[in-house]
Amino acid sequence: MREVAVFIAPCLYDSNKSFVSGLQKNEISVTRFDVYADKKEGNPYLEAVKKHNKIVAESPEGGFSQFKGCSNHDAIEDYNFLCIAIEDSTRGVTRAHSSGMCVIGIGSNEIELNRLMSQGAHAVAKSISDVLQMFKIHNYYQVQYLPYAIYLRDIVNRKVGYPVSLLDTLRGRFMIVPPETDDDGIADIDQELDDLSISLDQSERKVELNNGANRIIPREVLGIEPGSLADVYINNVGWPQDKINNIHFNSRGLEMDCIRMFAKLYEISYDEMRGFLTSGGTEGNFCGLWWQRDYLKRKSGGRDPIILTSNLSHYSVSKACQQLCIEGRLISTLPDGSMNCEELERTLISISESEPERPILMQVNIGTTMTGAIDDLPAIHSLLVKHVSNRGGIFTVHMDAALTGAILPIIKPFGDNINYFRDFNVKTIAISGHKFFGSVCICGVLLACSEFLEECFNQQEVGVKYLTGLHDITPSGSRSGFNVLSFHNTLCGLYCHTDARRLKDVVAHCIRNTDYFVERMSELVGEEKMIHPLFSLQVCFPRPSEKMMQKYSLMPVTMPDRDDVEFAGVCILINVDKTRIDEFMVDYKKDEVAKTFLK
Repeated sequence: MREVAVFIAPCLYDSNKSFVSGLQKNEISVTRFDVYADKKEGNPYLEAVKKHNKIVAESPEGGFSQFKGCSNHDAIEDYNFLCIAIEDSTRGVTRAHSSGMCVIGIGSNEIELNRLMSQGAHAVAKSISDVLQMFKIHNYYQVQYLPYAIYLRDIVNRKVGYPVSLLDTLRGRFMIVPPETDDDGIADIDQELDDLSISLDQSERKVELNNGANRIIPREVLGIEPGSLADVYINNVGWPQDKINNIHFNSRGLEMDCIRMFAKLYEISYDEMRGFLTSGGTEGNFCGLWWQRDYLKRKSGGRDPIILTSNLSHYSVSKACQQLCIEGRLISTLPDGSMNCEELERTLISISESEPERPILMQVNIGTTMTGAIDDLPAIHSLLVKHVSNRGGIFTVHMDAALTGAILPIIKPFGDNINYFRDFNVKTIAISGHKFFGSVCICGVLLACSEFLEECFNQQEVGVKYLTGLHDITPSGSRSGFNVLSFHNTLCGLYCHTDARRLKDVVAHCIRNTDYFVERMSELVGEEKMIHPLFSLQVCFPRPSEKMMQKYSLMPVTMPDRDDVEFAGVCILINVDKTRIDEFMVDYKKDEVAKTFLK
């Protein structure tokens, strides 16, 4: 179930079957809506939107807020703008507009278009195809972004609620009157700042709109189109499932949809999974360890947990331990980079004998940074049950799945029908959005067990007084709403909102090419000089010259207990094909340093 819904007038619905079918295939709610059919008094659109939002709020896959004390139904009206009305009559436009929807008017000539616009249409066109072209929508799933683009256009036209930055405010939408300019007609920013100070202190000078002023820092140089979604303040502050009265322009609905797509990908009920978009894997690891630290302390009567992690874990784990003041113990790794379960067992036995009441926070790597090795989660879980739970202790598991988390449900290294929350007591999973998924914005996602979250923060005051309705359990507070739009677009582009077929095709492509790389490299240096863990898209091999390292952006790899070889590593993603691999092998054979490792 999606918050975005499309209501189409009967004639337009019947004459645009491919558009309707495209929305349905992308699981976007679309309704043939006749505003003249209901003879009752009142606004039929308002009733239809309320009904849709109520279904979303009460659906196991939906819900605007999951925190106790925050009513789902209070949040309904804030989401009216996520519903789109495509109308060809003035009555339909006025009814849809008065219900708070995004309204698109379709007319056959300029006179009709002007009339529809005057009645409240946010955008008008002569056909639905023209609407898609107007907003540069190339795929039907992108219709979900229409409300945001339309709402942006509306607030820009009203010149309200469009903050960008101080410099843009001074030189763009607002400015001191009159400005001081130099010979080139460019205002002196220092003088403007002085003028602003005088204006605020003495209230003598007037600040007014000036739409004709040029921006002091043009966005075009960064490739950002002025007035686009990339050029506006979109703040997804706090927990995405809360209703916020103070900040109206956000992409929280699509952020929740991202979490739903991960629930679908991992074959876990959305009712069991919650989460939010992070700034990247580091924030995901920090937040997961923070939540679990507090949870374990509360469950153990205030005892500090011990975090167990491998010596090849990402450096963000050690940073988080320092910031959170968590005692950590490193577990050695096997030659492929995965955790040594024999040493883990010895460590657990030692802790159970010396500090039997200390809770254990287990950090598991689903793809290490160096080799892409996946820790044996089932074996680790069995050891935790044996040496912790069975002795009256408690433990939780955090998964760092920065890159491999995108493909984990597809490659299924631990078998079919796995629910990581229930089967292995995993509480949080950190995944990067800019690694395997390839989002152009640096971002990530933290997935969490909903039952764990409710218990973790049940007795804590996490409300924010000056943001009505907000409960903030995120580390950063304000988060980029545009990153959400970008990542959501990436996920939908991989069809994660339906059957993830394109993601599966990409994974299969990467696996085939990884196998091909391993085959070609083993012909040159031999398997004994390589590291390629099972299910990994990463391959380590003897390190070539610095020139070749730079040419191919190879990662230097240092492995514990392998002083005999200096390694370089590659990660085979969608941008690598067999032609590129063949070119690499030719260069490797010619490389002066690499020659010393050839068979």
